Amino acid sequence: MNKNIVRKGFNFITNSNYRFSIMAGKGAYNDMPDKEFLEKLFKVNMGYPLNLDNPKTFNEKLQWLKLYDHRPEYTMMVDKYKVREYISEQLGEEYLIPLLGVWDDPDDINFDLLPEQFVLKCNHNSGLGMCICKDKSNLDIKKVKLELRKGLKQDYYLTGREWPYKNVPRKIIAEKYMINNSNQELNSNETLDFNGVPKVALICAEKFPEIGSKEDFFNINWKRTNLKKNTHLNLDKKIKVPQELDKMITFSKELAKSISLSRTDFFEGNNHLYFGDITFSPSNDYEKFKPEELSLELDSWIELSKKVGGGFAIKLNNLYIWIHEEHIIQKQYGLNDYKFMCFNGKVLCSFVCSDRFSKDGLKVTFFDRDWNVLPFERHYPKSKEPIPKPLNYNKMINFAEKLSRGIPFVRVDFYEINNKLYFGELTFFPGSGFEEFTPESADRELGDWLKLPVVMRK
Repeated sequence: MNKNIVRKGFNFITNSNYRFSIMAGKGAYNDMPDKEFLEKLFKVNMGYPLNLDNPKTFNEKLQWLKLYDHRPEYTMMVDKYKVREYISEQLGEEYLIPLLGVWDDPDDINFDLLPEQFVLKCNHNSGLGMCICKDKSNLDIKKVKLELRKGLKQDYYLTGREWPYKNVPRKIIAEKYMINNSNQELNSNETLDFNGVPKVALICAEKFPEIGSKEDFFNINWKRTNLKKNTHLNLDKKIKVPQELDKMITFSKELAKSISLSRTDFFEGNNHLYFGDITFSPSNDYEKFKPEELSLELDSWIELSKKVGGGFAIKLNNLYIWIHEEHIIQKQYGLNDYKFMCFNGKVLCSFVCSDRFSKDGLKVTFFDRDWNVLPFERHYPKSKEPIPKPLNYNKMINFAEKLSRGIPFVRVDFYEINNKLYFGELTFFPGSGFEEFTPESADRELGDWLKLPVVMRK
């Protein structure tokens, strides 16, 4: 029997906190009064009792607000569809990600009318059912609809008893998929590099869902060769010499230095060269080439007996295996989230979510109002690399304070894309009020900033 299953089963039987957490996620306590539910869940997640009579910490006060601060406009603010009108009035429509459609049922969506790239999500929850479509030709529409139905069925209020979500009319919205570079599709210019020496150039163009891309092979002096892949057609037109060919070869040599076999990819647009990626196993090493004499020549260019760049190459039949002694990890940059923590209409601190798609995982870095790094963290580590202040930082603060006016606490999120500001969302209970901070004193410090309103407790 799987040891992990045994361990979880033992914890479920012997640990009442673990058992409550599991059963709560399955909806076993949906009928439990909010106060009792939050007290139990708080103890499970935070490790200390929830003090609602005299809340001190940031997370305690968020629980208090869940129970006692029920302003009707909060429902509209957490509604990802309705809030668009609000943001349009407050900030301007140009700060909204373009809306492509809104529906009540997945079967109402006409996928034929959607662009090739888009984002589908429910307006009332946080992630369940979301579809980020980058290539509609590969989209499993049946699966997408199934996931959207799961999202629509979710009562997000019950997961953490966040009152603003309780009465949001459930819908599906589609928004434009935002990218930083041009929408124009560029040819992929690739070089096959052997022990740091580019010897073959490959052009990928005219991409078709049924047959993949058409390709042509050239030597580095841009003379077409007879080399072909069994799985791809050759281009039937003359290909101009890339204007940045010399630079592409120079960059390939630098990137492929001391590597037995690699493919370096570039894109060229508007007379400018863009790096694509480095691939150590093109086509998973299962690609067959013809004619045979050229295929054998490719094989001969790979030096197998020589130790190169901290590793060895081994050939098993037609499969090459590269064994590394050390790895060079290419840093991947994702879109930063700028999140402003607003207390009664005043931004007192913010944090940036960065490196979301990097190998090392998400980083969360807190800043004071003057963009100085604060000495505390959440359950994610802070970034080791300096995070530059966004160009629209002052505008973010102004808008965040305008949107949070008269609210005890709300987090206002923005994105900055191509130096332009976009609204993200409003969040009243980050982490459902169970955020862990390091050191623990940060929870108390944030709690001191949150001044609770005088309202009638229910």
